[in-house]
Amino acid sequence: MGISKDTFDQACLVHPKYKALAHIIEQAIQSGELPDKQKLPAQRLLADKLEITHGTVTRAYDLLEKKGLVNAKLGAGTYVNLPSSFVTSDVSAIKEYDFASSMQPMLGQQMLVKNALNELAQDLVSIEEVMTYSPNGLRKHRQIFSDWLASKQIQIDKDDIAFTQGAQQGIYTCLQILTKENDYILHEELAYPGVFRAAEASGVNPLSVPLTAEGLDLAVLEEYCQKFRPKVLYITPNIQNPTNIQYSETQLREIVKLSEKYQFYIIEDDVNYCLPENWKVPSQQQAPDRIFYLSSLSKYVAGGLRIAFCLVPKQWQQAFNMSIHSQCWMVSTLNFELATRFLRSENFQHNQSLLEGEMRYRQDAFHALVEKHGFRSRTGGLNAWLTLPSHINVNQLNNFLASKNIKVRTADLFRCPTASLPSVNSFRVSLGGFNSRVDFENALSEFENALIQFNSQEDIVI
Repeated sequence: MGISKDTFDQACLVHPKYKALAHIIEQAIQSGELPDKQKLPAQRLLADKLEITHGTVTRAYDLLEKKGLVNAKLGAGTYVNLPSSFVTSDVSAIKEYDFASSMQPMLGQQMLVKNALNELAQDLVSIEEVMTYSPNGLRKHRQIFSDWLASKQIQIDKDDIAFTQGAQQGIYTCLQILTKENDYILHEELAYPGVFRAAEASGVNPLSVPLTAEGLDLAVLEEYCQKFRPKVLYITPNIQNPTNIQYSETQLREIVKLSEKYQFYIIEDDVNYCLPENWKVPSQQQAPDRIFYLSSLSKYVAGGLRIAFCLVPKQWQQAFNMSIHSQCWMVSTLNFELATRFLRSENFQHNQSLLEGEMRYRQDAFHALVEKHGFRSRTGGLNAWLTLPSHINVNQLNNFLASKNIKVRTADLFRCPTASLPSVNSFRVSLGGFNSRVDFENALSEFENALIQFNSQEDIVI
């Protein structure tokens, strides 16, 4: 591993010296430059090279060991010691290149949960609290979440938060309390498939509203409002799933006005990962009486934790909580206890910084690749939206990729199953599901090779 004095000095502008050194080494581990079981430089030699004290290097190595990234062996030195999900796979052993599952790479989330579990294990009072029946959750959890949301410029009363076991439960609950059988709900023409399942379970009729570069087609939206009198509009405005469109401020203001005019409620789903420079304060802050704001930690930490919440308009809070009660009696407080512990930790902020840097790299790499081959893409989160030229058929390309063990999601999977709409010649490519930089780059290379082979075929079906 080569750590230059200039790189170290640059890192020290924003971090204390020992944290700067730990950050550089962690980046080298995440990128694959320092593979599993690799020995780190001797502390005295590294201290001399960087012109720092031996104690500074010791503190950096200790910090890395606390994060579970290295292991110090008495008399033998310090070695990279990664969890199994971090370890770069043998390329020859990879059976499938999964660009289909929208997941974030594991960049230390395991250690966040491990540390939270260790802390909780020493806190018998909190253990007793999470073992006690609490139908609406613990007030201390709602307070910590409201403080965390305030740091994201979302100002709420802590009692406005309702915890759910994933955002899918939040969607279903909103439809349960806001609609009755055979009512109409509106959604984006291409949308998260879970909303269709919730609509079917609720017995309501979903209607697709076309998308423009700024969000919904407002003329069609108003036409549907006049004709069908919908009760709910479901949108993903911060980073639309699957197209990555970001709604404009003007668009969102007009949607809220239409909501007031035609008396429908808005489900504002903000569960998709969004880089900080692209993220916008939710419209719920402008119209808290008309908007149910859903968010979760699934795309930022881990989907398996099922940590999600809904900001519920005050007039609907009792009905929302009663609906949750009827579905699962109560949402387990254990996962939210763990979340409140790691949300306040410095390691969480560091983990999110790593995720930002990695996703910027992957978005740039994918955009450069497809642009080189004459395709158009829109990135912005964990996924990219790839628009194909007219001479390439999306289903044929999808089948060819599948023959190369490459999985993607075609646009038709994001359409309402009951809607008869023209096909869209695009697909979603998920970039986050590879835990190491090396595995991502190998998969991207395979993706590019497949595109080249496909384009070289003479008998292309149009």
